[in-house]
Amino acid sequence: MGKLDEQILRAYFKLEEYQGQRLRFERLLHPEKFKWSGPTPTLSQTKKIRIEELGKIGFGEAFYQKMAAGEQEAKKELEDLAENHPLWAYIEPIHGFARYLAGAFIAAGGDIERPPTCSAFWKGMGLDVLADGTVPRRTRGAKNVARRIPAFPHVTRIGEQIRQQMLRQNDFYQELYHLHKADYRERYPERALMFAHKHGLRIAQKIIYSCLWEKWREAYGLPAPFPYIFDILRHDSGRRITIEDFYRKKPSRQASPKGKQSSRASQQIRETVTKGEPAVRGNS
Repeated sequence: MGKLDEQILRAYFKLEEYQGQRLRFERLLHPEKFKWSGPTPTLSQTKKIRIEELGKIGFGEAFYQKMAAGEQEAKKELEDLAENHPLWAYIEPIHGFARYLAGAFIAAGGDIERPPTCSAFWKGMGLDVLADGTVPRRTRGAKNVARRIPAFPHVTRIGEQIRQQMLRQNDFYQELYHLHKADYRERYPERALMFAHKHGLRIAQKIIYSCLWEKWREAYGLPAPFPYIFDILRHDSGRRITIEDFYRKKPSRQASPKGKQSSRASQQIRETVTKGEPAVRGNS
């Protein structure tokens, strides 16, 4: 692992721990600051006793303030390190992929020398599929089964953050998601909508990950072969999706009648993907 990559990983783990402790004690000491899904709970007698006893052993207000300050410092450290990483030059223009997510992505990727292929990188990032085309998942109540999650917990958490942020803010990512979601619905109309939703998210994420894996490997002077869909199966790459595709934004919707611009953009994405997509059609 490169020295800078290791520093970023250490900074991320430090940030994650500070944040976890801050959130834990924020729920107890400052429930008015915590983002509850429902009404703010009242402070019961049991909670008061717990707060008093935690304070006696050093986990009171001073500890909470230390965790909050440490979280801010660790986040700034992570962002500063990410900004000095060679991959930042390719991430910075991506709308929705700010310095924090850049650092988190690098931390999740870990040692870029280990995955020699894009497929290996996908697996380490929790985006691989099993031989039957299904996604590895935990099976409740079962032990010693083949369906095991290959990625570390922090990798899957970071992946979820990237999916949600990109889906909200990146136009090209949104188009990829809707395209593959619609494609899945067309091929499997009998399946629940959630399957199509997850398929669209997964394929869009695999595409942007493959682009970032390629630039990361090249920045370190490492070979970055095409995904196997192009290399082994000899598919024509044609107009292959590149990282630059995630830089562009849709023209203003006011420039054309309602609905026209969206359909033209979708057609452009469809032509791009069908000519060469760094992911396997049919397997999410």
